[in-house]
Amino acid sequence: MGAVKNILEPAAIVAAFTAGALINRRKNAKLLATPDVESPLLEAPPVDIKPNDEDSDERIIRNRRTIQSRILAKFPFLLEIWYWLLTYWIYQGLRAFSARMISGHEAIFDTAERHALSILSFEHFLHLDVELSVQRYVLEQKPWLMGFLARVYYSHIVLGVIFIVYCYTCIQRDKYQAIRRTLAFENVIAFTILTLWRCMPPRLLPEEYGFIDVLHSNAGGSAWTQNKFQLTIAAMPSLHFGNSMFIALCLLKFSPHWYLRAVAPIWPMLMGLTIVATANHFILDAVVGACVTLTAFRLNAVMLYLLPVERALFRLLRIEKP
Repeated sequence: MGAVKNILEPAAIVAAFTAGALINRRKNAKLLATPDVESPLLEAPPVDIKPNDEDSDERIIRNRRTIQSRILAKFPFLLEIWYWLLTYWIYQGLRAFSARMISGHEAIFDTAERHALSILSFEHFLHLDVELSVQRYVLEQKPWLMGFLARVYYSHIVLGVIFIVYCYTCIQRDKYQAIRRTLAFENVIAFTILTLWRCMPPRLLPEEYGFIDVLHSNAGGSAWTQNKFQLTIAAMPSLHFGNSMFIALCLLKFSPHWYLRAVAPIWPMLMGLTIVATANHFILDAVVGACVTLTAFRLNAVMLYLLPVERALFRLLRIEKP
């Protein structure tokens, strides 16, 4: 069963991205023809190209004729797959590097435990410390529910990919670009917080606090979630909840389909229950996760400062963006 778990998630991601590429292919574009230039995906005003610059014009024409440019012209969603892979693996790579750097440093883990206990104390002051009660209720009264919640927890990446495919296909392009930039920028903010303020999740607290690690015990996890590169003391903030709330808000505001708008609020409510019942996050982790995502959406234009880097890379690879 463990081997199946290790295969299912990446297979589902590949399937979703493949579907997105095929659904959004340009039927009138020919791989053997020189593609026309359409509006760039980031909708940024041109700064490098001058109409009277013959060298620039010639370079653009040459780049349009390359096989990589023709493939992108036919399957423009491939560029979105590249953006997602770049964002995801940079973030995961930094987390893995951080995990290895702090491995064996007991003082850092002790600090993370103190931070977790301070959250519990503050939640108790606010009468929000419901995590243990929720987990005990599910385990004792609704044990069948825990398996379902574990699947919810591990499905957030796949559902996020499906969300990207949907937004690219059905939502106005400028709105989609803001969403994509938000998902990238929130990783920057979240990684900064979890690096500067290490926090242990409830499931890793000493036994006397009563929490049970249901996601990583027995056959709960997989090779993708249980390995030496996992950063375990990263409870604050909860991007699981932040992303679920962001998905719901985007669907409510931008989706043209009423039935998706109707069910959108269910996802953050379900994810909120999941992260608490599985003892993976505190309530305040979810609150901060939501604030991180909203801040990233508000300031997503910051990511446009990376446009010169992107242009330089595309020139190096002789690619003209579709």
